[in-house]
Amino acid sequence: MRDAGVRGVIPYLELQPETEQNVGATAAIAVMKLKEREVRDSFHDARALNPANAMSLESIGLDDSMAVRRLKRRAVIREAAPGLFYFDEDVWQAVRSMRRRMALMLLASLLIVLVLFVYGSAKIK
Repeated sequence: MRDAGVRGVIPYLELQPETEQNVGATAAIAVMKLKEREVRDSFHDARALNPANAMSLESIGLDDSMAVRRLKRRAVIREAAPGLFYFDEDVWQAVRSMRRRMALMLLASLLIVLVLFVYGSAKIK
């Protein structure tokens, strides 16, 4: 027989303490955001912010790192001519805005689950 704790109320929802894996994932996200900001700063320092001022990654002082590849995939770093790149600030702002909205939606979803959990727990007692 199940205990009357969390597992008894909602068997498929098991609340687990923060694990090393969760902390590691959070740290990895924070590091990636930092690396992306560093890439942005490098493009700004080089003034490669439009097609006319596009430069090679080497002349900006960057290599084809994971952060650069992620920003390329999101069309934040654009190729004006073969091997010449610039940073699209408008797309960067849109990507940041989308990330914020997704984080808020996740937070709202978790809040709803928490409210339903607390409400369900109160009804059982």
